[in-house]
Amino acid sequence: MKMATTLKNGTLPVSSLSAFSYIPPKRSDPKELTYFNSKTKDEDILTYDCLFKRPDGYNQKLHRDDREHAKSRGLNLNNEEIARPVPVLSSSEYGRHLSNAVDKPGRKCVRVGLVRSEFYRRNGFGHSVEEGYGSVTPA
Repeated sequence: MKMATTLKNGTLPVSSLSAFSYIPPKRSDPKELTYFNSKTKDEDILTYDCLFKRPDGYNQKLHRDDREHAKSRGLNLNNEEIARPVPVLSSSEYGRHLSNAVDKPGRKCVRVGLVRSEFYRRNGFGHSVEEGYGSVTPA
């Protein structure tokens, strides 16, 4: 007597397989759930197209013209890293959150610095009295 029921095509249903043994044929998750928020690159490029349908022209900056990504030319790594919420390269984490500063730099208190510098300059003090410099020494 058979315990597991088979489908019409003779395979076992997905529910009868172990959770660790089932591999989906293609990932159809939304973009937010993909690995590092990257697009899937499952294009089928034929060998004939790679060999005989090359783009016309010559790039003198490349080491050899048949290599598209020699010495990282032709790649836009920075644009790809910025588009991801979690960077793949650990060096891309540095400076990533500078736009999310809590105290954004502004010019709200510029006048305080100008008044201080003008006051001490006009009265002949090189530095402020609190620091103990200048022609007047605090007693």
